[in-house]
Amino acid sequence: MDAWLASRPVHALVESFAGTSDDWSLLEALAAAKGTTSDRLAALDAFTDRWDTRQGLERNQAGELPLTAEQQELVFAAATALGLRGGARLRFRRYDHVLILGGLIRACLVRPAYAAHLIETGQIEAGSITALGGHRPFVGNEFQLAAEAGAPELDEEYEAMDFGTRRAFGLLEPERAEGEVSDLPGGTWGVRHYRTDQGVVVHVVAAPSSEPGVRRANTPDSYDFFARRLAELQPGQRLLMVTTPIYVPAQHTAAVRMLALPFGVEVDTVGNEPGAIPGAPVSNFSATKYLLEVRSAVRAMRQLIASL
Repeated sequence: MDAWLASRPVHALVESFAGTSDDWSLLEALAAAKGTTSDRLAALDAFTDRWDTRQGLERNQAGELPLTAEQQELVFAAATALGLRGGARLRFRRYDHVLILGGLIRACLVRPAYAAHLIETGQIEAGSITALGGHRPFVGNEFQLAAEAGAPELDEEYEAMDFGTRRAFGLLEPERAEGEVSDLPGGTWGVRHYRTDQGVVVHVVAAPSSEPGVRRANTPDSYDFFARRLAELQPGQRLLMVTTPIYVPAQHTAAVRMLALPFGVEVDTVGNEPGAIPGAPVSNFSATKYLLEVRSAVRAMRQLIASL
């Protein structure tokens, strides 16, 4: 985290959007590594408030910032250098658990397909496969994308993850299903258990929220549910998280905090490589979207610092 804060791409982003004396003080603190890591992350987090076009909305509902052409070019270059546009590497050939992270409907279709691609092409071997979604209703253009994918009946993330996982791995009906239904937001959960033709166990999970009634389940909630309820993780096991490149830094940091630290496991996180899956829907992210996920990475690092 210290190296990340001291990196030229982070400095360039701050410099490009700096406008006050406090902003220039932040730049000086980052360059000279002044104060604690926690203090610098907190200051950078506050700085990124100006990039927050979500304001509590889903990612596909966030607005766009009025960026100059120079700023857009810089953001794309910084995002590439900071690992938000691909390039994450696989450290191991075999992983005890492969976790496919949920999201908007494109993610629910592309990420399972990419995980299956890694296995089918012999790049990795998987002891088990778990798709982590949530009971999040579709918003915006997700209904249209579901229809284009041949599944107009889909209207929420969990069902989309189940659909995408069954399609990617050629699964039929689940061997069994379990769960609970609750009137509280984030209180409903479910697990569908499958098995591939090769005998690999596949779970499709909608985890409950750790704050039912307050919010729906988030990525850390899903990690915790997987670790304690499904996997019974043991020190030294290897986990591979499969996501989209733009989310790798934030979601990997959350996996380090929620899985590697408490359970002593090895964690890798990769994003699907564009073009690896013929016909898969492609996400073309704007410069604003990359700024939002740099902000997410900063916030994830603050949570990791607090855990440390």
